Amino acid sequence: MTFPMRYLPIWLFAAGMATTVFAQPNLSPDGIHVIFGGDHPDPSIVRDGKDFYLTYTSHTNYPGLKIWHSTDLLNWEPVTYALHSDVGAVWAPEFIKHGDQFVIYFPTSRGENYVITAPHPSGPWTDPVKLDVSGIDPGHITDEAGNRFIYLNAGKFAELAPDGLSVTKDAVKKYDGWLIPDDWEIECMCLESPKLVRRDGYYYLTSAQGGTAGPATSHMVVVARATSPEGPWEENPDNPVIHTWSADEEFWSKGHGTVFDDAAGNSYVIYHAYQKGQLAMGRHMLIERVEWTDDGWYRTVRDKYTEGPVTWHPNEHVQSDDFGDGKIGLQWQFTGLRTPVSTIAEKGGALHLESSPETWRSAHVNPDEKSFEVAIEFEAESSDFDMAGGGMLAGLGMWYDEERYVGIGLREGMVALLRDGATRLAPDAPEGVRFLKIRFRDQVISMFWSVDGENWSKYGRSFEMSGYQHNVLGGFSYLRPAIFYRGAGDVKVFDFTYTPLSSMN
Repeated sequence: MTFPMRYLPIWLFAAGMATTVFAQPNLSPDGIHVIFGGDHPDPSIVRDGKDFYLTYTSHTNYPGLKIWHSTDLLNWEPVTYALHSDVGAVWAPEFIKHGDQFVIYFPTSRGENYVITAPHPSGPWTDPVKLDVSGIDPGHITDEAGNRFIYLNAGKFAELAPDGLSVTKDAVKKYDGWLIPDDWEIECMCLESPKLVRRDGYYYLTSAQGGTAGPATSHMVVVARATSPEGPWEENPDNPVIHTWSADEEFWSKGHGTVFDDAAGNSYVIYHAYQKGQLAMGRHMLIERVEWTDDGWYRTVRDKYTEGPVTWHPNEHVQSDDFGDGKIGLQWQFTGLRTPVSTIAEKGGALHLESSPETWRSAHVNPDEKSFEVAIEFEAESSDFDMAGGGMLAGLGMWYDEERYVGIGLREGMVALLRDGATRLAPDAPEGVRFLKIRFRDQVISMFWSVDGENWSKYGRSFEMSGYQHNVLGGFSYLRPAIFYRGAGDVKVFDFTYTPLSSMN
């Protein structure tokens, strides 16, 4: 049995006698485990001995490609960010280990592909190297002779140089995908996410089809196999392996799977899906057990037509932050900077954010919880520049993108509602407001302001925000609590408070 480098070593032997025994992850065999709520799409996982590391799509959020570590697949801790250079919107990565080197291949929304490397998942990671090949969702495989290849969406295949840092031949189409029945409700064919493993003389190609969003029954995981990484490919007679069969299921659009083993040879699949009724919160990350059949295919241990029990293991633990240690915590990401995140500084117990008159910028977190309160103490200092429409703007709210958001803020010192490009002043708000708060519960946002941080006044309107999601707005974005700002000047955030809330349901 032969596995690619991402799954090695499987066992360690000493003098042909003793075996190092690794603890096996304790996943229930007949259900699904949610390891990240919030938006953590397109997961890619690599194992190094008993240690697992993963990363996922980071969109236009920087720093990007956040790396997490676990030894049991259920409890995860953040390690670092692998990407600090702004190359645009970063999509589905491929995280592997090749020899002694860790490698991440990743595409951008423009169809460009890059590669970064490091001696360890904690870094240091190299600057991105651009590959001369177009497409998205790269998948890496090494054949038995050590040759390296990359697969891309639409069944495209290209050879890599021995160091994996360049493409040696033009990409050619090698796989057409599984034929989806005509009467299925899907978003599109969308042959994507090629992930490959080598086992018992076969190369197994796991792909996503059906579209990432759209109807509940759109996305799926399909598998094919061949005796060569170039094909020809034989389709699994039991495709799709993972699929949402009905809108009655808790998770919609299940897809984009990667199959992998633990140190004892048990097999799993990690993938993403939307939670029913919570599409605005993005694609969650799920994991479950799979098994290999006597005829050489893998399938879920649970009945694939029955979702089974769903167990939640929240890992994105957002913390309150007083910015007193001089470091920007790993929970923070930023949008709209167009400059290295290292230019953001913590000074004197405050997070200093330089705004821009050209575009909104945001500092945000990505919680597992669906209901929470967030409060900040801050100052917004404007320069002499008078931005059309009202000068310096800074606020706190729920952010989808630069055009779609709802929050409360200050416009040249006056309390205002900030919503989808419009600004409305609160006529009854006093001067000297330094504290803002939002409550987000059951996809409804309510907003508050305060002069002293103890006595709060509520803005007169609340907003239901379930429509802030990809099926309505496009963009593959998601709602998250954010500090956002625009104009000429600086924002100083002295305190950030995060409090999980229970749902009304």
